[in-house]
Amino acid sequence: MELNRLVPMDMPAAYRICIMGVLESGLAERYWGMISSPVKPMGEPEQTVLVGEVADQAALVGIFNALYNSGHTVVSVERLLPDADPDTDDMKEEA
Repeated sequence: MELNRLVPMDMPAAYRICIMGVLESGLAERYWGMISSPVKPMGEPEQTVLVGEVADQAALVGIFNALYNSGHTVVSVERLLPDADPDTDDMKEEA
């Protein structure tokens, strides 16, 4: 991994977070400035995908805590590359 692609813990970064269940409409945007979209993977329970910029790692942990406290299981978390299309898989950081 190139050093210039590392993101310090105190810098903003975009993330895609997938959780089990449906998140209340508008909740993610109101509280975290993230866009939420319900998805139904074939053969799996309904999930919600949250996409947006998070201020820093502390804010990311805050999102996880809020999701935990509301009973949502986090399925996956991906840090997105800058200027990437959140609807494609081309935006994930390569290890």
